[in-house]
Order: sequence, then C-alpha cells, then structure tokens
Amino acid sequence: MRYARIVDFRANHESAVRKSHAWQVLREAARIEPDEGARIAWYRDDPIVALHMLTAETLVAAGRYEDVLAFLRGVTCDLGTETARGFGSY
Repeated sequence: MRYARIVDFRANHESAVRKSHAWQVLREAARIEPDEGARIAWYRDDPIVALHMLTAETLVAAGRYEDVLAFLRGVTCDLGTETARGFGSY
C-alpha cells in the first residue's frame, strides 16, 4: 500500500504570505526608487538605521513587514510629491 507524502501546508502558506509581504514592500519602494535593480539591492543589502540596522529582507522574514512599509511611507511623505530620486539621495 502506498501512502501520500506528508506535506506541511502551514509552511507553504507561510512562504506564500512572506512572498506577498515582500512584494508589498518592493511595490512601496518603487515610489522612491524607480530602478528595479537598485530596489532589490536595497531590499537585500542595505540596513535601515531607523529599524535597528536590519535589512528590509530580514525584517520581512521576521514578520515585521509593516515596520518596513511604515518606514517607506515616511520617506515618501518626506519627499513630498517630488519624483522618485532613488535611495542614494535620501
């Protein structure tokens, strides 16, 4: 008799949720940085001083994506209605 493979559905769900949160953060970051490559580099590599020197990727993985969104919205607000200038200029 063959049995179906046991799958941890919760782990798959958590992964999908994390991806969704990452996309939300990257979409919000697009308001600041129009260059996709620079956005991804920022997401993965640049520590955020206001968030204890953790990267956006680390924060999203820890479930703190709302903190990153709030940070990005604050930057967007500080920039006003100006066109996106990139992370390097802020």
